Amino acid sequence: MEKTKLRKTYNILIRLTIILLTIYFIYDQLFYRKDFEAILDFFPQVSGSKSFILKLVFVALLMPLNQTLEIVKWKFLIDKLEKVSFWSATKAVLTGISVSMFMPNRVGDYLGRVFVLKTADRLQAVLVTIIGSIAQLLTTVLYGLLAILIFYPSFWDMSIQINIWMYSGLVLIALVMASAMVLAYLNFGFFSDVIKRISGRGYRRIKKYAMVFSWYHPNDLVKVLGLSLVRYLVFSLQFYLLLRAFEVNISYPDGMMLIGLVYLLMTIIPTIALTELGVRGSVSLYVFALYLTPLGLWTDRVGLGVASATTLLWLINLAFPAILGVFFTYSLRFFRKLNGNGN
Repeated sequence: MEKTKLRKTYNILIRLTIILLTIYFIYDQLFYRKDFEAILDFFPQVSGSKSFILKLVFVALLMPLNQTLEIVKWKFLIDKLEKVSFWSATKAVLTGISVSMFMPNRVGDYLGRVFVLKTADRLQAVLVTIIGSIAQLLTTVLYGLLAILIFYPSFWDMSIQINIWMYSGLVLIALVMASAMVLAYLNFGFFSDVIKRISGRGYRRIKKYAMVFSWYHPNDLVKVLGLSLVRYLVFSLQFYLLLRAFEVNISYPDGMMLIGLVYLLMTIIPTIALTELGVRGSVSLYVFALYLTPLGLWTDRVGLGVASATTLLWLINLAFPAILGVFFTYSLRFFRKLNGNGN
């Protein structure tokens, strides 16, 4: 009886901590960013037209689609471990976003999600969630490599022979990297065999975790990768529409190329959500200025448009879902009975 009371007390305390930290970090981003005032001042200058409102509404409507694709992907993966309803998967993804707001490199995505499960082994669930994250990461890298190959000829003089040789080498490296990563991803089961061979006698203790990677047939992984590819196109389209809404007049192919570079750089830079908005803004400004300055198209107004689009995208795709996720933290069970029946 005493242990049950302790579990309930700890669960309540951790839930309250998550709620307070999530709200604090979002508040900090919105009201203490140095450049946020400039963005607020810029907003009335571009928000008067009907096209601005239409773009904004469309971007907002794409947010549920973006999250739904992630929910479907996670449900598909986690069903191998524990059958969950679509509603439970929705709560898992949203609470994961909330927890990730104050943890490095979105680690909270894994932790927040697994605590909605009733009976499943949580470490196995984390490994399953990581598989989905790897699919999304692979998508970002593949689009990023393609963006580099498109960007290179526009940035370097291709009439110079050495630049042609360097570009040919870059294409070869990109193809090898992409092929190796896709093959490794589609053969996740191989990692179970590798772990078995290198762990020796200790394999019995980690067998149930190592076997997670063998649960998924390549066809399953192709489906997960397909969902990740579509999701990438959705949030990239959101970014592009916001750029156009804030008067960054750039074609769709050029916009997607630059967005691909921004997301690729963002995967390389380690951040926590507290600093992520600032990093996103800095990376976006750097990439767009690098491309537009030689063309004579970079101005302070364009820079403000890029910063505004980046900020609003963060608000729509991360801050708002994180706030929704706060309402579901009451259902998280951090401590449960050994038989898995809850508190």
